[in-house]
Amino acid sequence: MDRLRGLRGGTLLFYYVFTLCAAGYGLRRDLTAYNALLAAAALALPAVPFALYRVCRLRPVYLLEIVFDWFVLAAVPFASLFGGYEWLPWWDKLLHFLSGFLFAVLGMVVYFAKKPSHALDREDAFNASLYTWMFAVLSAVLWEIWEYLVSFSGADPQQVASTGVGDTMQDMIVCAVGGLLTARSCWRYLRHRGEGRRKGLMMSLFEAYYRENIRKI
Repeated sequence: MDRLRGLRGGTLLFYYVFTLCAAGYGLRRDLTAYNALLAAAALALPAVPFALYRVCRLRPVYLLEIVFDWFVLAAVPFASLFGGYEWLPWWDKLLHFLSGFLFAVLGMVVYFAKKPSHALDREDAFNASLYTWMFAVLSAVLWEIWEYLVSFSGADPQQVASTGVGDTMQDMIVCAVGGLLTARSCWRYLRHRGEGRRKGLMMSLFEAYYRENIRKI
């Protein structure tokens, strides 16, 4: 726990140094209201876990915070402010693919938090894995709706001008694939608990949250 707490502190330090540099670079290159909002969001997003802990009375899950910080760093400071999308054309699809993993883990958390007994039973393998996949797919749809609403500000996050619906559909597809892979991991994790199998990062994230905030295992 102490090691992860220290690692999270180091991650935050690197995050804010990089984000301030990226914000300065991005705003100097293109000083728009949209980029200013991105910079403000990038600086505020690492505080989201702390706010959730306080509002929902949760115990800290440092492994989850570290993964969240690195994902946000890759998606906003690096990709949007520092120009990563321009240098690496496939970066957007990679982020949507990874978001499928993360949203599916969140779906698994919701499933067992709402289950009356909160127990990790083998009989839940199919229902829980299907729920996690559908949760990831729904998240992809809601994100694309959000990007559509953002387009009314004059920005074009969905690249409608150049790709039509192609970019939107590809984003949802790769997110769905990431969610499906996590759903498979969820199924294997529940069906083979106690057999000494490796959990992998996604199930380790779930287990860390489950242990701290749902039920001791």
